[in-house]
Amino acid sequence: MKNEIYILFLVFCQVMTSQTNESEEIFWDLISYKINPENYSDIGYLDKVDPKTLKFHLTKIKNETSLKYYDNKTEKNDSIILSLNEKEYLISELTKSKEYSWNISNKEKLIKVKQKNILKFLQNDKNRELKIISKPVFIRNGNIACVFSAHICCGHINGYVNISLYKKKNKKWETWITLSEGAF
Repeated sequence: MKNEIYILFLVFCQVMTSQTNESEEIFWDLISYKINPENYSDIGYLDKVDPKTLKFHLTKIKNETSLKYYDNKTEKNDSIILSLNEKEYLISELTKSKEYSWNISNKEKLIKVKQKNILKFLQNDKNRELKIISKPVFIRNGNIACVFSAHICCGHINGYVNISLYKKKNKKWETWITLSEGAF
């Protein structure tokens, strides 16, 4: 009995460590993505998501009656049908992510920005960009991740926000299907 409990504990620890590593990997893949790489200088990040914006996009997903999603930029046969349980799980876990803080081990590449200083950070250098990334929520044996993210740039509060599903391609997490998006 002790051996079985020990084995279960080891498996649980392995799964948790693996998801933590994958979460940080997704964070860096999203941080390193730039729309116009030659135009940006410093990259900043918020350690927490903005709860109001997150709630708005989660409400859009919650109110959507369809469980089939696809990317309009790709063929419609590249789609996913979420079970109602998966959809509810994603909404629940993303809602919890407003309490999650990133503890990034390689901080020297980034500037941590406080919520109240977003505009000041962007106005100090119009070539700066700011990323807001939620804790990823994994489904389908960790092969798909759902992430809320925002990209703000251009010396003011300009940018886009989305909740998207990600898949790993060529050892990088890439946007696969967008569930909700907007610009501001």
